[in-house]
Amino acid sequence: MDASSGRPISTRRMNHIHHRFKRLNQPHHPNSQASWKNDSLHFCGWSGVTCSKRHAPRVVALDLESFNLDGQIPACIGNLTFLTRMHVPNNQLGGQIPPEIGQLNRLRYLNLSSNYLSGVIPSTLSSCFHLQIVDLGSNSLDGVIPQSLSQCSDMQQLYLGRNKLSGGIPQGLGTLRNLSLLHPATNSVTGNIPTALGSSSSLRSVVLVNNSLTGHIPPLLANSSSLQLLDLTNNHMTGEIPSALLNSMSLQKLSLGLNNFVGSIPALSNIGPPLQYLKLQSNNLSGTIPSSLGNFSSLRYLLLGDNNFQGRIPMSIGNILYLSTRSHL
Repeated sequence: MDASSGRPISTRRMNHIHHRFKRLNQPHHPNSQASWKNDSLHFCGWSGVTCSKRHAPRVVALDLESFNLDGQIPACIGNLTFLTRMHVPNNQLGGQIPPEIGQLNRLRYLNLSSNYLSGVIPSTLSSCFHLQIVDLGSNSLDGVIPQSLSQCSDMQQLYLGRNKLSGGIPQGLGTLRNLSLLHPATNSVTGNIPTALGSSSSLRSVVLVNNSLTGHIPPLLANSSSLQLLDLTNNHMTGEIPSALLNSMSLQKLSLGLNNFVGSIPALSNIGPPLQYLKLQSNNLSGTIPSSLGNFSSLRYLLLGDNNFQGRIPMSIGNILYLSTRSHL
């Protein structure tokens, strides 16, 4: 549909989008190349293009992974107002994400990962108020994470890793009740972890590795009853490790290495917590290694090196059945 006129999108406009996505050879999709070059074939028959069966000929999905697309995402993409899914990872698209993408108010899924996109994440993305999954990872995006993304109340998964983003994590992201995955790893993000992160029972995975975050682990995050993965490796985090993290009955992977955490390893009060990976290396931890670590019956990997521990390694750790010999104490 043409966003300006309300009419169904024409073949001419789809051809314009096609030509703006300059195509190269397609070793993985030889048949799709023929369909896109066939001028007599309606665009609903193009490989990777799905049209609505109920509202033909409106385009509802673009599935163009590894199509060897280059060029830029055209501004007229905003005319595809019935689009619910845009899956275009692993191509060679460059330039900026056009702000017109905010006109796609039916969009639920957006994946532009593993391209060469640059510039800022457009704040207009929040106008796609049905967005559930956003993956912009492995590009060259810079600027800050838009505060406006906190308005996407349906957001479930937000992947922004391996870009050049800076500034803080918007506090409002911590209040999104449906957010299950937050992955802005390997950027230059600064500031504190949002205090409200962990307030939702939907949260499963938080990966903030390789940034410049500071401050303490927020109490709500430490006490989350749904969190399964927390990776804060290689930041500038401080304070003590909350005992709630090691006593969590949901957490399976905890990686806090290469930070500035102090104090001792909290003792375990629960028997048989599900933790499988515990990585606390290269901090300023001290005291003795608690013998209660032997209660981690599911533990497979343990890294405690490069700290200031005293005393002996507890015998109980040797009783952990599946602990890898590559663990470093």
